[in-house]
Amino acid sequence: MNVLPINKIILAGFAFALTHWKKILEISIFPALISTPFLLILPDLLSLMEQIFNGGEVTDVQLPQNMMIYLVLFFYGYLTLSINMYRLVMSGEKVVSGLTFILNFNQIVRFVGLTLFIGLATMIPVMLTKLAFLQLVMYFLLIPITLNFINIALNQPSKYKWSLSFPTHLNLFFLQVILPALITMLFAALADVVGLDSTLEWIVRVIVFYWTLVTLALCYQLVETNNSA
Repeated sequence: MNVLPINKIILAGFAFALTHWKKILEISIFPALISTPFLLILPDLLSLMEQIFNGGEVTDVQLPQNMMIYLVLFFYGYLTLSINMYRLVMSGEKVVSGLTFILNFNQIVRFVGLTLFIGLATMIPVMLTKLAFLQLVMYFLLIPITLNFINIALNQPSKYKWSLSFPTHLNLFFLQVILPALITMLFAALADVVGLDSTLEWIVRVIVFYWTLVTLALCYQLVETNNSA
């Protein structure tokens, strides 16, 4: 049984964003401000990583000495925005504001731990075998546990077995991984063909990022409602 209808979730995600855009903007200001230093050095960092992974000669890329501080601030901004977005979808506008900071140590550790686990679990097989498709395979296998981000946001215990039907599992994977990647690549290719700079691509990336946060929470609601029923 499929409890995640793709078309309805896509429309519901955009409808939610349009309905609550003022609150979304409000809770985005603080994360955006503390993430700015890292975002300013991101192009140089990406260039350096590309040189390393391609095995080429590493040129003299100057990165600030306090880059790790910038990275920590960026990740805290990402964590704060993500948790507040999940709370907004699940509990409404009254539970979040622009001054809603994440100070619960256990909540921070759980969020960081789950993020690092998924990142490492999807990247290590690729790094060891050089087979890029393994990243998608690992994402497909691990996608149900991403629902625990909502549990973390709501201060609820994590679940390690979700027992999703195969159609539900597949649709969750499509909504959270395949569709965002396709949209991003499509607009990146369009910007390249038309001759635009990367501005359009990054605007689309930001929109897709917010949309995936909203739709993950919507998927969680449907899965939990189905399990309760």
